[in-house]
Amino acid sequence: MAEQADMDSALARLEAALTVAVDALEQAEAVADKGADVKRLEDELAQAHQKIATLEQLDRDREAALDTALTRARTAEDRSVEAASSAPSDNTAALETEIAELRTARAQDLAEMKALLAELEPMLETSNA
Repeated sequence: MAEQADMDSALARLEAALTVAVDALEQAEAVADKGADVKRLEDELAQAHQKIATLEQLDRDREAALDTALTRARTAEDRSVEAASSAPSDNTAALETEIAELRTARAQDLAEMKALLAELEPMLETSNA
């Protein structure tokens, strides 16, 4: 009986050790599964970081393109303003010159009319008298 008790005790210890070993193995498998999950999540995180970097670069490229387009538009606008302001001033100067010439011609015509009237006035007075 003592041998039986020793055997039962040894068997109980072996069963306990086997249970501990099985539990440890299950935990190791769970850790291995979690390790695979961690690896997958790390890969997804790396892909997300890469996508963020790509999107940030695209954003910088678009901003540069917009800045270039804005600069071109401002330059074109400045040129249009310069062209518009210089064209009418050239036209205005020509018109002002023409107006001055017309005023001079009008003044000359008035002077000639006054001279003719001065010449005709004595004739009109003699014909009326």
